Amino acid sequence: MENSFFIFTDKEEIVIERFHICTWEFKDRKPLIEFGAEISKDSIKDKDSLCLYIYIPWLTDECEISDLYTNLSISKNSRFIFNDSIEHIDSLDGGDNELGVIYTFKERNEKLCILPITHQKDNCIISINIPLNKYNNFKGEKSNIYFRFLIENFKNISTPKPGIGKSTIIYDVKINEQRNIPDNPAFSKDTSYCKIKNCFLFNIIPNKYDIVFFESASLKSIRALEVASFKTYLPKIKGIEKDDLIVVFNKKKEPESYTFFSIYSKEVVGMGQFSLAILINVFCGFLLTLPSYRKALTEEQNPLMIWEWFTWELYLVSFLFLLCLWLLRNSLKEILKIIRKKMKCK
Repeated sequence: MENSFFIFTDKEEIVIERFHICTWEFKDRKPLIEFGAEISKDSIKDKDSLCLYIYIPWLTDECEISDLYTNLSISKNSRFIFNDSIEHIDSLDGGDNELGVIYTFKERNEKLCILPITHQKDNCIISINIPLNKYNNFKGEKSNIYFRFLIENFKNISTPKPGIGKSTIIYDVKINEQRNIPDNPAFSKDTSYCKIKNCFLFNIIPNKYDIVFFESASLKSIRALEVASFKTYLPKIKGIEKDDLIVVFNKKKEPESYTFFSIYSKEVVGMGQFSLAILINVFCGFLLTLPSYRKALTEEQNPLMIWEWFTWELYLVSFLFLLCLWLLRNSLKEILKIIRKKMKCK
């Protein structure tokens, strides 16, 4: 799956203190992905609203986008997501908390303002508009602003590599890597790419996967998913049980662009292995049977006219052989691809 994302504006320079990507990979349902950004207060001086764009290469009309402001306006959810106790809450609309809240955290040096957004999608780009009226009218100390949204109803985030005995998924995430700028009319010489000071990537994957490859410099932690807290924050994941998922947390700081690459795999015992075993057994049994049939043929019988000397047992064997080939079709395609690549290299 192509995961080269771009965060940009038309001309104005925007500094993002923290950019969050949280991917959700499930065993038996479609994946989810969250994007969140903390924008520096210095980037929003004297503005009534802020507009920025996020390019997502696999975005289609079927994708559903949800603003997560309502979820984060609940203090216990924000306490969990930002991993810090909340000491004080300022409402931007007299206590209704529908137009913005400002949290004062215990460990964090600065306050953080959570704001709702409006959004539109077109040609792989999400246009995000953040109204700043209530923020500007707040009498107290100005703070950074934060927004977060969810995308669902798409096929894959990772690149799956099915195999006979092992299933592998690959995450190759790039942010603002300009050599991968797409051929899209939204990008021009005036495009201003947001400066991202810190980038966080959370891969939430089924617990059955092992980490095959990761970047040791960016890997910060691996932990079991806090299911109860996440269900409160994101009700869409209901049905997930304790220990079903793990969280792999990566973080990088202040390059011009970001790249995260990791590989996960799990052992698979399923139709592929059973089909391969049956296929080998059937084929070997058929080879052992042929000599006796060859001796039994009379001179008048043509060995190529199988309908004259095939028994129902051999028809059943042929059917099982073809069935196993069909069940192994994906693995056989992968094998053929590898053979072709090696032949090209020679």
